[in-house]
Amino acid sequence: MITLREEPANLGKKPEEGSLEELLQYGVVPVNKPIGPTSHEVSAFVRKLLHLKKTGHTGTLDADVSGVLLVLLENSCKVAKFLLGGKKRYVCIMELWEKKKRQEVEAAFSNFRGKIYQTPPLESAVVKKLRVREIFELKLLDLDQNLVLFDCECEAGTYIRKLCYDVGEVLGCGARMKELRRTKASGVDEKDCIKLQDLSDFYWLWKEKKDEAELRKSILPVEKVVDLKKVIASDFALPSICRGANLAIPGVLSFDENVKKGDFVSVFSGKGGLVCIARALMDADEIREKEKGLAFDIERVVHSFK
Repeated sequence: MITLREEPANLGKKPEEGSLEELLQYGVVPVNKPIGPTSHEVSAFVRKLLHLKKTGHTGTLDADVSGVLLVLLENSCKVAKFLLGGKKRYVCIMELWEKKKRQEVEAAFSNFRGKIYQTPPLESAVVKKLRVREIFELKLLDLDQNLVLFDCECEAGTYIRKLCYDVGEVLGCGARMKELRRTKASGVDEKDCIKLQDLSDFYWLWKEKKDEAELRKSILPVEKVVDLKKVIASDFALPSICRGANLAIPGVLSFDENVKKGDFVSVFSGKGGLVCIARALMDADEIREKEKGLAFDIERVVHSFK
C-alpha cells in the first residue's frame, strides 16, 4: 500500500463490531450448495430462511453441481457484479469413453494449463462465441478405470464441462463431466460453508433462544469477499462520496501500489468498512505525484455516512 497521509478514523465501525442485524444487511452467506436446486433457488431459500427482502448470488452453479455458493444479503447485493471475476476452484470426475493410462491423461492436461480458448457449451445461457480463459492449475488426483478425478483452479467464466469435452478430444476417445464440485470462490473455502438446514436451525436459535453465536459465525461481512485493489478514504471525504461525489486525491489516505487507470477498486473507511466500489481515473504513480485532481469515479455505494 502507498500511504499519502495518516489521519484518525472516527466514522463508522469495524466490520466485526457490527450487530447481527447489521450483518444481515451487509453480509454474505457462504452456502454449501447441494445437488438439485439451482443457484437462484438456493438464493431464494436463504432469503426466506432469514426473512429478508433481497438476496443475490455470485458465480452460478448448475443444478447438478455442488459446492461453494456465495449468497449476498440485502445491501451486499450491490457488489454482485464486482465479485464475478475472482478465481474459482473445482474438483471434477471426468468419464472417458475408453480407458487411458495415467501418462496419457497427464499429457492431455498439459495442453490446458495457462490461457486456453473456449466456446461455452450448448447448455449454457451465454452467447456461444470463442473466448480466452486461464487455467491456473490442473492436477490429476486419481485415475480408476475410465474415471478421472482432477483438481482445477481457473479464471471465472471457465466451463469445466467444456474442458472435459476438449480433453476427451485431445485423448482421441471422447469424455464428459460426470460430477463437479466447486471447492473455493472469492477466497472462501468449502470448509467455511454452511448447509441450508444448519442456517435454518441457527436462525431459530437466534429468534427463539436469543442465541446469535452460531448465526453470526455463519455470515461473513461483505468486506471478507471483495477481492479488489484497495483504497482507504479519509473521514472528511466519506459523506461526499456516499452521495455520489468522486473521490479526489486530498481525500485518499492510502491505496494499492498496482492500481491502474480503469481498474475497479474497493474504497474503505479508516476503520475497515467497505464504503463503495469505484473506478480508478489515474494510475498509482500519478495519484502519488499529484496533490489535486479526481482519482476515483464512484460506481456503487455500499455503506452510507452522513
